[in-house]
Amino acid sequence: MEIKSSVKQKDQWINLSDINVFQQQYKQNFRSLKYFGLQYLPNEEAVSDLIQDIWLKIWERREKHISEAAFKHYLFQSLYRSILNYIKHDKIVKEYSETTLNNGEVIEQEITYKIIESEIYQAVNQVFEELPASCRRVYAASLNGKSQKEIAEEFYISINTVKKHINNANHYMKKRLKDFLLFFLSFR
Repeated sequence: MEIKSSVKQKDQWINLSDINVFQQQYKQNFRSLKYFGLQYLPNEEAVSDLIQDIWLKIWERREKHISEAAFKHYLFQSLYRSILNYIKHDKIVKEYSETTLNNGEVIEQEITYKIIESEIYQAVNQVFEELPASCRRVYAASLNGKSQKEIAEEFYISINTVKKHINNANHYMKKRLKDFLLFFLSFR
């Protein structure tokens, strides 16, 4: 029976919505939390920031009555989870930085190629739109893999007309894009 009563005495209830109680709890727990945190994360500033974040969340919730034992458990669990998240995030940032540093030229080159590719795409589409409507429809159908016979049947034109539209489109596209493509191919 005495053990139960001593447990009840230790497990006091606290009101965290009271600013004085909140400040008192902060002062009582900060050092032990910091020591605990430094065991996992040897960065004093980062640990202090994580602790501050936890206390800010506690203040925002302003729980009125909570047992002191449960509260201490919550503090240490919260700090431990925050440290794990910090370490995981820091690891990802470092890996990305190393990749960028080690492959910086490759990444920069990839970006340049993507820019060139999008410029070529825009130019080809612009020149494609300059084609006469009937020529453009036939040429688009051929680019989509339809045979000349299928195109002729779809648009009710002769196969010779299909050939002529495709030939005219190819010739026009090459002529209009020749200098443009030579310029961009010089980057490779």
